[in-house]
Parts: sequence; C-alpha cells; structure tokens
Amino acid sequence: MKRYITVRICFLLLLASGILQFRPPLAFAHSGSHGYSDVTINDHTMTYDLFLLGDLLGGLLNIDKNQDGYMKEDEISQSKPEIEQFVLKNLSVINNGIKGQAQIKTISMTERANYQMFRISMEFSFDEPIEEYEIDYNLFFNDVDKNHQNFMTIKNGQEVIEHLFTKGHIVFQGHAKMDTPQETSGVQPSSKTEGQDSTGTLGFGDYLLMGMKHIWSGIDHLLFLFGLLLMKGSYKDYLKILTAFTVGHSITLALASLEILIIPGSIIEPLIALSIIYVAAENIFAKSIKWRWLITLFFGMIHGFGFAEVLIGKLDANLFAPLLSFNLGVEIGQIVVLIILFPLIWHLRKIRWQTIAVHSASAIISLIGLYWFIERVI
Repeated sequence: MKRYITVRICFLLLLASGILQFRPPLAFAHSGSHGYSDVTINDHTMTYDLFLLGDLLGGLLNIDKNQDGYMKEDEISQSKPEIEQFVLKNLSVINNGIKGQAQIKTISMTERANYQMFRISMEFSFDEPIEEYEIDYNLFFNDVDKNHQNFMTIKNGQEVIEHLFTKGHIVFQGHAKMDTPQETSGVQPSSKTEGQDSTGTLGFGDYLLMGMKHIWSGIDHLLFLFGLLLMKGSYKDYLKILTAFTVGHSITLALASLEILIIPGSIIEPLIALSIIYVAAENIFAKSIKWRWLITLFFGMIHGFGFAEVLIGKLDANLFAPLLSFNLGVEIGQIVVLIILFPLIWHLRKIRWQTIAVHSASAIISLIGLYWFIERVI
C-alpha cells in the first residue's frame, strides 16, 4: 500500500513538473476573467485607468498577429484604433445627465497581480464640475465572457469608493460632492437593477457572495468534487476527503490572495484539469479510497490558487475580513453543491450496476478533463 501511494504521488509530481515547462498565453479562468478600474475625480475631469487581461482582449481583437502568445509594441500600436473603438463603445461616463467627452491617452502592456494586462489610460471631460455621475461598464458581457468581473476603485479627494462590475451590475451611480460624509460597510444597491451606488468599500457580505458565485460558476471545481465522491466509501472517508480539500485550498487561497506565493493561471488551469482526469481514472482503477484524502490535499492546494484569482491585487490593509468571508463563501457554495449531489451519489450506491455506472461516469469526467487540459495548454 505504501509503495502504491508513493507511486501515485511521484506520478502527480511528474505531471506538475511537466506542465511547468509550458508557458502558453494566459487563458482566463474557468469562472470568468477579471480586470481593474482605477478612477480619480478631479473637478471637471475623471481619469480612468482600465486594466484588462492581455490574452482576452488580444484574442478578441486579434492583436497577436503572429500568434506567438506575446503582444509586441508594434502589434499594439497597429491595433490601437480597434482597442479604442471597443473600449469607448462599451464604457462611458455621464455627469448630471450629460455624456462625457472621452479621450484615450495611452495604451500599453503591464503586469498587475502577476497577470499580463493592457493598461488603457483615459480621461473623461465635462463642461460642468462632476457631481451626480454614472459609469456604464459593458465590456465582454455581450457573448464574450458573461462571468467577467472588474474591480473598480474611485478616489474622490480623501474618499475611496469600491465597486464590482458584473453582468448583473454594469452601472455605478455616485455623488462627487456631499454635504456630510457617509460611511457604509458595504455596497448599497441603487434604484436601477443593473447599477449600484456606494460610499464605501466592498463589505463582508459582498466577498461572501463573491466566493459562493465563484465556485458555482467554476464547473471544473464542481466536476472535481463530484468525481471525488463517486467512488464508494464510508462517511469517514468522505469526511476526510472533503476536509483535506478544504484545508488545501484554504492554505493556497490565503498565500495567493496575500501575494506571498502566486502561480500564473497558465499553469494552474491545466493542473486543475489534470486533477479531474486523475480522480476520474482513480475511480476506475483504484481498489480503495482509504488514502484519497492525501491526494485531495495536494489537489485542493492547486484549486486554491484558482479560487484566489479574483482576490489577487485587490486586498488592502484591511485584508482579514475579505479573505475570511470569501473563503467562507467558497465553503458555503461547496456545501450547497454537496447537498444537491449526495442524493444522486447515494442512489448510485444502491443500484444493481453500481460499478458500471461509476466507471461510466468517471470515463465521461476524464474525457471532459482531458478536453479542458488540451484546450488550456494549446
């Protein structure tokens, strides 16, 4: 048994080391791409630094002409009109009911939170001082990436405001001038269903919901969990497996979110696909899941890096509450999924052709994992 465990661990390490040799263009993650907006309000103008994943925007606009996985200065320069048209078509600012005059200052490639990103620096100008303003953000939501998220930080004098753009919240409404300062612990929704109005930072509930949505939209995480529980075992075995997964992803989620250890998505995404293939294959060939918790701990650490992608570069000095609430949201989302899956898994334990059903389901899971692996490497 010990020799079998050693062989499995060595196999996993060989797979991991093999993937580390590949440096493909960064593919946006299973649960959606992310970006950043750094906004500063200055009387009649609003400066707006927009950060978008290089491979997502580059692939969409076919900027990488020679398809070498890297966007050079001449390629960016030649594609500037297409970038400007795309951004200005899907991003606008309104002040007191009047749309601002937009001007793109510079477009360059930069690294942020260990990701290669386009930095698009803009300025929105108005004839009147900025007071009641509205930012409309609709990049990528139309048939490109419905799970795209953009973290926006607005600086208005001493005031700092945070907002998260998602498909359901594409409009932000704010007040540049206030008679009395206000403080809130979270983002308050405005009267418009697609917008939000805030005078504070993202709160505990916002990160909690973000964690829940993250795992629910991460079909690869869910398929991995399903594969883990397919093989017949005792409740004690299941408890060990789920606990190991939680411990593993909690460790690396914290390390990556705090920017202590970050591994690029171009490495993590294929490894997540490999974890699905391995677990599905083990369901077919292994005779026992007694030691599966040990393998799950290793894979849980890999999945944790995937969970952390939305928090990297986002946490400030007040980092404990967001990190805790996001991780708690992931756990709650995981528990909800398990509650839904357990009746199906329990039914599989009772049917006459239980072994055939598990092997067939595992074979399908492994094929899906293989498809994702090839897609994320090529």
